[in-house]
Amino acid sequence: MSPGNRAARLYAIDDGGDGRSLVSFASLSLELPLLRAARHIWQGFRSQLAADPRLLIPTHAQLHAVDLARARGPHLHVSRSTDRSVHKRNTREVILRGLHTIADMPSGRVRVVYRRTERYGQDRPDLFAVLLAEIDAELAEAGTRGIVFVDGNGTERALADALRRLPDGGRRIAGGIRFRRARDHDLLQAADMIAYSAHQAVAKRDAGIEMAHWFGAALPHAEGPSAR
Repeated sequence: MSPGNRAARLYAIDDGGDGRSLVSFASLSLELPLLRAARHIWQGFRSQLAADPRLLIPTHAQLHAVDLARARGPHLHVSRSTDRSVHKRNTREVILRGLHTIADMPSGRVRVVYRRTERYGQDRPDLFAVLLAEIDAELAEAGTRGIVFVDGNGTERALADALRRLPDGGRRIAGGIRFRRARDHDLLQAADMIAYSAHQAVAKRDAGIEMAHWFGAALPHAEGPSAR
C-alpha cells in the first residue's frame, strides 16, 4: 500500500501518572476500516470476563484500571473468592488480559509519552501537545488523516487548545479534539489500561511492582514509554 493510500486512523487517548510528579499520555490507534474487527475482539474479551466465575464482570460495566488494580468498584468489591488476596490478583490480571487483547487488534499501534515534573499543571497540557505533534507527524508520513478521542467531558480547555499549537498548514488531525466519557467508549477503556500499565512500568513503586513488567511483556512493539 502506498503512503498516499493508507487508511485514516482513530486515536483513543487517556492520561496516566500520579497527579504530582509524573504525567503520561497513552494512545491506541487503529485503522478506521479495521475498527469493527478490533472492537469485535474487545467485545469477545468482555464476554470472557462476564463468563469467568472468578470475576463475573458485566459486559456493560466500565473497566477502569485503578479500580481493577485495587479490586474496588460496584462490580468488583464483592469478593468472588474467600481469599481477598486471590480476588485482588484475579482483578489485577484483567489488566494484563486486556493488554494482550489490545495486542491482538488488527492495525493497532500503541504510543506512550511521559514526563517527570515539578510543574504538573503546566507540563500536562505541554506533554499532550507533544503527543499530538508526534501523531500529526506520523499521519503526515503515512499520507493520511486521523481523528482523536480523549477521555473527558470537554471542560479541560488546556487539552482542547493543545491542537492549536500545531501549524495550521498541512495539519493531519481532522477537526478538533473529541472528548468522550470512557464509560461510554470501549477503546478509551483500552487506552486507560495502557496508560495505567505504562505508568507502573515507569514508576516501579512497591504498590504496583508486580505489574511493572506487564506493559513490555504484552505490548513489545509499543512506542514508549518515552520521556518527553
